[in-house]
Amino acid sequence: MKKLLGAIALATTALVGTAHAADAPYLPMKMWFVKLGASYVVPESGGGAGVLPANVTAGNAATVTIEAGRFITNNISVSVTGGAPPTHEIYLGGADTGSSVTLGAFALDAQFHLINNDKFDAYVGAGIAYNIYFSDTSPVITSIDNGFAPVLQAGVEYKATDTFGIFADVKKEFYSATTHTVAGTFSEKLDPWVFTAGVAFHF
Repeated sequence: MKKLLGAIALATTALVGTAHAADAPYLPMKMWFVKLGASYVVPESGGGAGVLPANVTAGNAATVTIEAGRFITNNISVSVTGGAPPTHEIYLGGADTGSSVTLGAFALDAQFHLINNDKFDAYVGAGIAYNIYFSDTSPVITSIDNGFAPVLQAGVEYKATDTFGIFADVKKEFYSATTHTVAGTFSEKLDPWVFTAGVAFHF
């Protein structure tokens, strides 16, 4: 009888422990991640309102980015993205003006992982970006205001090991820059796409 009661107690303890484990959110073995990538920034610029013509546009630019984040659960993570500020050529009616502007951004995103296993990760996300004006070579522009903007994100990763992978990612930002010139102020729609590919490290 004592052996039977002991077996029942042991089984009950095991079941309770299993129930508690089921209630707890599953976390991947490696909760932190860092992604290093080469990025190509493609503004959908145009439609400026104010003192300058609407056909003033910003050219595409290449840069490098870093994203660091942490999993909260197996399907939810948060991250911060930054990088070297890209320099965009300024065009007027499709013609290069010989001037450029350097703008950078930091983004805070939350991601929902549609797939997350030991080989593949696919995710979508959303957050907010803060855009920073660094410099320009235009004789017309005097400054550009820094500003916040919403951003969307989607990407995939192939995990070669539990600590290393390769990824491809795209971000879409909805941003209009308030630009100050020698003649006044205008608003220029940039709305850039940021295409990134690189390597990911998990720890």
